[in-house]
Amino acid sequence: MLLEEVKNLVVEAGRLAQQLANDFTLETKSDDSFVTNADRAVESYLREHLAHLLPEAGFFGEEEGFTDRHARLLWAIDPIDGTSNYVFGIPLWGVSVALVEDERIRLGVIFLPVLNELYWAEVGEGAYQNGKRIMAVDSEEFTSEDVICYASDAVTADLLSMMPGRPRCFGSAVVKLAWTANGRVRASLSLGRLYDLAAGLLICHEAGCETRYLSGAEWHPQHLLSGAALHEPVLTAAPRTMRAIFRLLHNT
Repeated sequence: MLLEEVKNLVVEAGRLAQQLANDFTLETKSDDSFVTNADRAVESYLREHLAHLLPEAGFFGEEEGFTDRHARLLWAIDPIDGTSNYVFGIPLWGVSVALVEDERIRLGVIFLPVLNELYWAEVGEGAYQNGKRIMAVDSEEFTSEDVICYASDAVTADLLSMMPGRPRCFGSAVVKLAWTANGRVRASLSLGRLYDLAAGLLICHEAGCETRYLSGAEWHPQHLLSGAALHEPVLTAAPRTMRAIFRLLHNT
């Protein structure tokens, strides 16, 4: 079964990253973000083994980019999401793999190695954490104590002044989306590319969430298939929670 094989590979990739955590080399990319030899080793490991599972599929990874951007099947890989956390020994980082088929995210797997939390979803089959079905919190109320998690590059003073709830920033898209899916976080505000978000958004959607731009327009996977980053933040939450946030955001 494809999903089981992908889950095993993602766990193995996470363990590889852990093995390299005490002896990595560090570089700074052109955008001033960190990259390590562990990022590259994990992505290479995943590409090699995923290619055996689906030889016809293309790849889009954070470190090596596209192999075939027009492939009907496409693996989206983030080998270490939260590299800065990884570098400084903060346990909030993870490995993320998603399969996109005909512009639809078909499956997604996230592994948080230090926390030993494995999340996965297939379209129409629900979302799971370590074998247990998970659901996002869906409530008509959103209080000042409810947590909403932000992407670091989405945080502005204006946005923080507008948005309700308790702001948090974990430094990892996969952590905040996984924790939105299991209810630790009520909502997530995201920016990023396909490899950052595909697995996490599918897991959230299978846990009962939806994703919208702050304008209210619905997000679609096609918006990321060009390889470009999102042009504006998207909010992910369960439907009633989403409505509650939008009421507070727009004072309606």
